[in-house]
Amino acid sequence: MKIEWNPEKVTEEIEKQAMAKLELCGEIVAAKARIKVPKRTRALEKTIRVVRLKGDPKLDVRIYAGNNKKREESGVYYAGWVERGTVNMKKQPFLRPALNESKGVIKTIMGIK
Repeated sequence: MKIEWNPEKVTEEIEKQAMAKLELCGEIVAAKARIKVPKRTRALEKTIRVVRLKGDPKLDVRIYAGNNKKREESGVYYAGWVERGTVNMKKQPFLRPALNESKGVIKTIMGIK
């Protein structure tokens, strides 16, 4: 029996499985962030999402909060201000704490000891 070595096929399968795991980890962090976001900003909670970047050589999975719509369009552009605070507003982090609380689960999913 002859086995053909096809590194492209192996790499593709590994990449597919790794991306699925990363996306699952992102969803776990996003779910915790939705719980942690200040409750008076329900609109911000609804904008927390996981995005899998297709065609990106780094194969990123990112978690976004808010959007870039202008104030006149009732956009939720203030996620960064809530997370990091401003000179007029105390910070109320929700993304970073969600990530920190999820590290153990993420390590398990990714097979990291």
